[in-house]
Amino acid sequence: MGQSVARLVLPPLLPPGSRGEGRPVLDELVSYGDLMNRRMEDRLVAERNDHHEEEEKEEEDQKEVVKGQKTLDLNRMPPELAISVLRHLGATDLCLASCVWQQLASDNILWQGLCRSQWHYASIYESEAPIRYRNLFLQLDEGTLTFNADAEQGMRYFISRGLVADSAAEIAKFIHGTTSLARAQVRQYVEDRQEVGDHLVRLQNYTDTFLPIALRRFFAKLEAPESQGSFLQRLLEQFSVRFCQCNPSLAMSVDSVYVMCFSLILLSVDLSSPHVKNKMSKREFIRNTRGAVGAEVGRGLEEDLYGSLYDNIFLRGHIADEERPVDQGKQQFVPGYLALFL
Repeated sequence: MGQSVARLVLPPLLPPGSRGEGRPVLDELVSYGDLMNRRMEDRLVAERNDHHEEEEKEEEDQKEVVKGQKTLDLNRMPPELAISVLRHLGATDLCLASCVWQQLASDNILWQGLCRSQWHYASIYESEAPIRYRNLFLQLDEGTLTFNADAEQGMRYFISRGLVADSAAEIAKFIHGTTSLARAQVRQYVEDRQEVGDHLVRLQNYTDTFLPIALRRFFAKLEAPESQGSFLQRLLEQFSVRFCQCNPSLAMSVDSVYVMCFSLILLSVDLSSPHVKNKMSKREFIRNTRGAVGAEVGRGLEEDLYGSLYDNIFLRGHIADEERPVDQGKQQFVPGYLALFL
């Protein structure tokens, strides 16, 4: 650009025959042109650098926003909202969160919810003294681990620390209100303290529940014994009494329900055991059950009732298992106590 200006301006400024005298003017013009070029280049470079710095700053701000979204700072949130977020965590995660948000993660309401969701009832809940639920959760968890290893020792732990009152009714309420206790240990404890079992059965509700489903629910809470003896008979008697109390409209006697329970157990073993080659047919089950129950159920109803009992076991699986579909192509496990019926 400077040279162009020099060429345009130079002829008028140089008189003929005096080119040597115009050399300083030419040099000044060329120097001025170079200076303007350098200034223009410096300006472009500065603008380019400023634009680049702005882009880098925007990228850093965006990264900060994304980082802030990934690492949510609960301390900047309203306490009610922060507690609602932490309420979705389990006990282990909540303990880890307390390393960052100590005050929020140690909130008594949070730990109260965890205690009551895992152990719906404990005698200590009724205490008028203030309770630190985080410490209570740790004690209940420790007692549960002890109970699942040794039922008698675990219950002594609960009672000695005032978590559960030493009465059959309170112990039954505690066992009924949690699924954390191992069923085998519950069965062993109830077998030694039958008065606890009596209260536990009375806490069950089988209103408008189909008999096989109610029996599965019963065995889900109280695991059946490993041997066919008086305890199994006592359990079925208690269940039959409670089932009739919850469903008076069925107008069925306790003895009839008791017999049908044994029929369902025999059918479960027959259909699920790989050792039985000739499986019981639906017609055979109806005939055998009708003969055992007698004429208590009307002739027109017994076909539908007994047929529905058979269909439930055939489709849903073993009576001692939870209510779930069964793959008929696979062999099923037969609990030890029911294998004695083979």
